[in-house]
Amino acid sequence: MAALTDPFAPLLLAIAAPLLWGWRWRRPTWQVLVLGVGSWGAIGWLSLLPGGPSLRQSYGFLVGFDLVLVAAALVVRPLRWRQRLADRSLGRPLLAVLAPALVCAVALAWRGVILEFPSDGFVYYATYFGSDLLDTVRLDPLRYSAPANWFFTAASYLFGFPEALAPGRASLLAALNTFLVLLASCQLSLRLTGKVALCWLTALLFLLGMGHQNFSFFHQIALNGTLPGLALVLAGATPLLGVLQGATWPGVRRVGQATAVLLVAGYIAYHAHGVTAFLTVNLLITATVASLALWPSRQRLVGCAAGAALLLLALNRLPWHPRLESFYAWPEAMRFVHDYRLLGHRFFYFWPSLPVATWEPVFLVALAFSGVCLWLWRSWRRPPGAVLALALLAPLVLMEWWAPFVNDLVFKLIEPDSAYRLVWTSLFWISIPAMAWALDQRWRVGSHGGPSRARGVLIATLAGLIAVLAFPLELRGRPNVFVSKVSHLLTPLDEVRQADGATIEPILGSLRELCDRNPRLEGNGRTLLSDPYVGAVVGTRQCLAPVAARDITKLAAFTVESGQYPGLRLALGSPAALRAWLDDHGVDLVVLREAYTPYMSRIAQASNHWQPDLITSYADLSLNSLTTAQLQRVGFRLVKQERGLRIYLRTPVAPR
Repeated sequence: MAALTDPFAPLLLAIAAPLLWGWRWRRPTWQVLVLGVGSWGAIGWLSLLPGGPSLRQSYGFLVGFDLVLVAAALVVRPLRWRQRLADRSLGRPLLAVLAPALVCAVALAWRGVILEFPSDGFVYYATYFGSDLLDTVRLDPLRYSAPANWFFTAASYLFGFPEALAPGRASLLAALNTFLVLLASCQLSLRLTGKVALCWLTALLFLLGMGHQNFSFFHQIALNGTLPGLALVLAGATPLLGVLQGATWPGVRRVGQATAVLLVAGYIAYHAHGVTAFLTVNLLITATVASLALWPSRQRLVGCAAGAALLLLALNRLPWHPRLESFYAWPEAMRFVHDYRLLGHRFFYFWPSLPVATWEPVFLVALAFSGVCLWLWRSWRRPPGAVLALALLAPLVLMEWWAPFVNDLVFKLIEPDSAYRLVWTSLFWISIPAMAWALDQRWRVGSHGGPSRARGVLIATLAGLIAVLAFPLELRGRPNVFVSKVSHLLTPLDEVRQADGATIEPILGSLRELCDRNPRLEGNGRTLLSDPYVGAVVGTRQCLAPVAARDITKLAAFTVESGQYPGLRLALGSPAALRAWLDDHGVDLVVLREAYTPYMSRIAQASNHWQPDLITSYADLSLNSLTTAQLQRVGFRLVKQERGLRIYLRTPVAPR
């Protein structure tokens, strides 16, 4: 039991237990994932029971659950190890499912992830994993909430996250997330196609194509709850897609059981990331349409049509998302969301029109393959039902972005600037290989087993897609719409030390000491004045809230000045005005940097998401013209000077 006190022991046990159970009991991969990942999400709900255990106690039960799984694998239904290892049926799933997931996970753990301010990856780790969440987070039993969901609490438990930023530990978390989603993706690809090579293609398309438009998967996605959520939904959808592969109607009972698995998995996954709810809904819609095409039934058709009409009517009566109006303040070239009117009704539609944040090539290829599959559907001799469901996903996503009434589902239920995430719900990394395989099978039959020119077109299309994703292309010196994410991998991790929090971390101990020695600093609207980068690093790990931290609408120095420090520049003109400004903002602590080292972000240069010299530009803030003499005149004294930073504390006014 002493080994279980090691920080990584719960992690190793939580991964190994379901894998060992599945291997010894010959269970399919989707059941292993539902059991393993689903238990992480479900365990948090114990703390919501009236008079139930705390989050820490609830996750402690996970150890007991995993030990039971190990016992079941080793004791119940014993089987000789030599006999199990000699099982030839293990070869294909190991090579097609476990191998690509493991190779990619090990590569990511070895390479590491970049935690660069102000990227999302920086915020995920600094905010959610920089401290022990098991004593501070309450889960919402009904709705997804990014700062409080089971993925962050489970990761905090499994990895034993420290107070300090630890890039190595962040890389292990990213590797685990990659392993989970690729395990789920490759098992589904193998089940649909039976081709080992296509499972490796699935993994490659995921790594090259996943991300926030031009952001690399390695920098934006690997640390949030999207990937465990996707893994859980894919595992939960496998039985339903498997039902669609049958030649005859399987019956209401079997369909109901498969649908229930997806709904339960989707509900848990929704609390890891909200976009997984759309994936669950989209899979249910496309599976229903595919079943009606496979096994026509007037009764089921009428029922489904009535349900869809009622859903659209209910959505139409909901108000538009309040943030839609804010997009009218954006320049036309920078807007994601637009609107038009039809029959007197106002409709919104999504089009990613940023200069280097346009359609993903993988989504366009998925749409093209979908069109071919749907065009040839009637002539299919043995229609692959699950592939038809996947082929319908990309057109459905396009409808959710564009079609009147249908896109109410997006623009009334999701933040408008998050609409791009629906491209993930097309499952392009799985649907493209599956559709290519199905088309190849169709054309092989059509050509009586002989060589087919169409197969050459398929291979050329896939090769061209991989080339576009892997190699950056430029037009007239600027990246075009097909911007490769591979170039992000060329950024050395040591290069971003000026932007990953490493230079600010050393003062955390001093700030905590000040908090401990000065109880008056705790709460009551008291704040810390610093530049936004310093505020983002120290904000959640000392007693004062920063005046300015990471705000994606106020990142550049000029917008920080006007948006986060309004009036400070004018207040520097006199001690009375400065004292009044500091009092109005409740400032009790000031942290200033001695110098700003020149730094240019390669990721910002490639994505245009923020100015490359953002952190260096903070040297121009009026904040940095404050001197020790000025601060002393308004009641602050220098209490610490270390690591190129000066810390000033407000001197309490003596009682009269």
